[in-house]
Amino acid sequence: MKTNNLFVTKARIKTLVGAFLAFTLVASGTPAIAIYGGTPATNNPIVVGLLNSQSATLAGCSGALVAPRIVMTASHCLTRPAENIWISAPGTDLRETNTLRIQGEKYFIPANFSMTSFPYQNDFGIIILKSPFPNTQTLEIASLVQVNTWMSEESSVIHVGYGCTALVESPPCRVTSPTPYQLTTVFSKEVPNQFDSLLRGTFSATKISVDKTICGGDSGSPVLKEVSGKLIYVGSQSSSNGAGCTKTCNIVCVATQGLPSANVELVESAFRYVAAVTASPTPTQAAVTPAAKKSTIICIKGKLTKKISNVSPKCPAGYKKKSSAS
Repeated sequence: MKTNNLFVTKARIKTLVGAFLAFTLVASGTPAIAIYGGTPATNNPIVVGLLNSQSATLAGCSGALVAPRIVMTASHCLTRPAENIWISAPGTDLRETNTLRIQGEKYFIPANFSMTSFPYQNDFGIIILKSPFPNTQTLEIASLVQVNTWMSEESSVIHVGYGCTALVESPPCRVTSPTPYQLTTVFSKEVPNQFDSLLRGTFSATKISVDKTICGGDSGSPVLKEVSGKLIYVGSQSSSNGAGCTKTCNIVCVATQGLPSANVELVESAFRYVAAVTASPTPTQAAVTPAAKKSTIICIKGKLTKKISNVSPKCPAGYKKKSSAS
């Protein structure tokens, strides 16, 4: 996948600047972790790793930096307090722990998200960061109409994430990759019955195979669509019904992604939160007026003299100011 020009102009929040961080389900119901059959995507300016500490060298989930302080990912990845998640700089080698990592501050999770059954309904989440990543633009987000059109056309699409890169006999896969990988596949207009419980219009589906697949660690990873030389954010990896780094796929194997376009109000709330914090006035110190300087004069009355010190000294009644010449 091409990795240049990944950031595109800011879209209206109605078209969503969000990502659906999703998880990969293999045939046995085990979450998948990474991309297999892809190509290196180091320096990709969108994909980030979700770390359990500032010094971690592997990620349990992936995400997308869609704005300087906003990461989109799957809600099932957000089981720890926000302050316990650190976000790596996009596209970095996680073994290089001297790279910038920013702590989470707050989550935005849909009210109807649930982990009681699999696949998870509306598995979409937003992480607000405590500070912004520098030199980060805001991604354009696909509308629901665009996603439905691309699925019906089975148009090309790109996965990118920090996941396992080797096949296993059965899930889960082994160690996730410290560097991101990407693969190009197509949307699927066919949605297998394993996903009948998901509400239509809340997810997209992409084709995977034994040769090219998402794996464990790719949960929440971005799915991108290239249009006229720019990449548009579609959603984030959530689940699959097979081929998740295993050596067999005896059915129509697809991966599903949560859609930010299905969570417009939630995304708007996240952006309003960031805007309000950014716009909060910084306390300023009141200007201090320097104290007026006092001066001293000598007042005389016959043989009597008095020194008067004040900002504007005046001689008392019956006294006159002694001239400097006298």
